[in-house]
Amino acid sequence: MYIGAHVKASGGVWKAIENGVELGCEAIQFFAGSPRTWAPMVYKEKDAARFREARAASPIRYAVIHTIYLINLATTNEEFYEKSVAALVAAARSAEQLGVDAIVTHIGSHQGAGFEAGLTRVQHALGEVLAEVGDSEVRVLLEDTAGAGGTMGVNFDELGAMIDSVGGDPRIGLCLDTCHLFAAGFDLRTREDIDRALEALDAACGLKRLELLHVNDSKTPLGSNRDRHANIGEGELGLAAFREIVNHPAFAELPGILEVPGFDGEGPDLRNIELLRSLRTDA
Repeated sequence: MYIGAHVKASGGVWKAIENGVELGCEAIQFFAGSPRTWAPMVYKEKDAARFREARAASPIRYAVIHTIYLINLATTNEEFYEKSVAALVAAARSAEQLGVDAIVTHIGSHQGAGFEAGLTRVQHALGEVLAEVGDSEVRVLLEDTAGAGGTMGVNFDELGAMIDSVGGDPRIGLCLDTCHLFAAGFDLRTREDIDRALEALDAACGLKRLELLHVNDSKTPLGSNRDRHANIGEGELGLAAFREIVNHPAFAELPGILEVPGFDGEGPDLRNIELLRSLRTDA
């Protein structure tokens, strides 16, 4: 596994590269604009070019845009749904302009309408963004959820159903979050636990769909259905689990992005990155 972090991109999108390099990242994730507003980010071409040039000159192997928090691709609220689809498409446009590898998105909640009703909405939304992506190399990664409040993607069967809904399109991939998996009931604390989870993933979605890991400890217990990230080694998963995760052969060529609160409360930091890297047997 090569290790990175969610970084800030304020002050110019190329700052995401600079901030990642400062932390010693091999991979970065960032928001294209404010994560709590609908306004799409449209980059000036000179700024996008500066990002591309900075990345080319850096050790960053993988870059991904995280879509805004407001998105709900399964909502029954028509206005909110249209805004969500538009935001997803805008993220794909930004990714193509910047030359990043993928966008990763939370799917949202069916809000009591049931999974099948939510699936119909998700199918349409994914169809829209795939039409936008076209033949570019940008991939659309669906993120699993901890399972609270009717959220979609709480297990691999649900994620597989969403992939199947668009004909198994190869441009759809997966981002799995270790905290979300644990909170949803997937124990990851031993090699055997991880192998069982991967077997279930392979059966429902195919291991080839897995492109990105969010590497976060969990403040809440196994099966809590609560999404509460903790710093590496400070949560219910613990250091032994992350030693197994970063050294598992299935993850050897995947980026692992930290989304932890940080030991100083300011988000992913050098201490978390160095701690995670120290657990690798090749460190």
